[in-house]
Amino acid sequence: MFTSQLSHSSSAFVMHSETGFITQFPAMAYCQVAFDVTAYQDSLFSEYAIPFPPVLDKAVAKRRAEYLAARYAARQLLQNAGCDGHVDTSPSREPVWPAGWCGSLSHTRGHAIAVIAPRGAGLTPGIDIEMFDAKTMRETAEMFTSLDERRLLAACGLAYETALLILFSAKESLFKALYPEVHCFFGFEAARICSIDTAAHSLTLELTQPLTPARKKGCQFHGLYLIEENRVITLIA
Repeated sequence: MFTSQLSHSSSAFVMHSETGFITQFPAMAYCQVAFDVTAYQDSLFSEYAIPFPPVLDKAVAKRRAEYLAARYAARQLLQNAGCDGHVDTSPSREPVWPAGWCGSLSHTRGHAIAVIAPRGAGLTPGIDIEMFDAKTMRETAEMFTSLDERRLLAACGLAYETALLILFSAKESLFKALYPEVHCFFGFEAARICSIDTAAHSLTLELTQPLTPARKKGCQFHGLYLIEENRVITLIA
């Protein structure tokens, strides 16, 4: 899924940064960072030339660190592409990308990732990163899957809890990919998994309800997943 081009250590806060492109979609670049919440300071926003948004005024340090790490990753990609802009935040907390660009952000427990693509590339990026927690997956499975979906996952050849996490993450990625277009919130039940290919690390999701005149019930989306150490990354493009 990832073709790495540059990997380096940066600072006490951003301990490691890796940039490259999505192997199956070369027009889409990614940056993944490992960060240390305990090394966070508000002054890092100025150091990284990232605006401090009003939505963080009352946020705890952990939330500020996560926001900064994801925006740091996005800024690296934009600068690499020759864009001096930054990712703003809408009143609904949706990322607002510089003119000519689209992308997606995600973070979890010391890891953050960003993907960007030119708007003219015909891609709708949605990225999500989740940590493994088998117990939580088993206890919450019915909240984000149907019985048919659980049967499909149980028979796919992956550990059941891993398969559940992949689907949970993929539905999160689908929401991030479609929200800028549909401008409405939709739940996990709005899409179902049709297939999962463990050899190709890919899956297919299908809408179970219409979201817009163009995004009708039955509309399908192909996604990729990566199992990486103690976490899962999914991408809808």
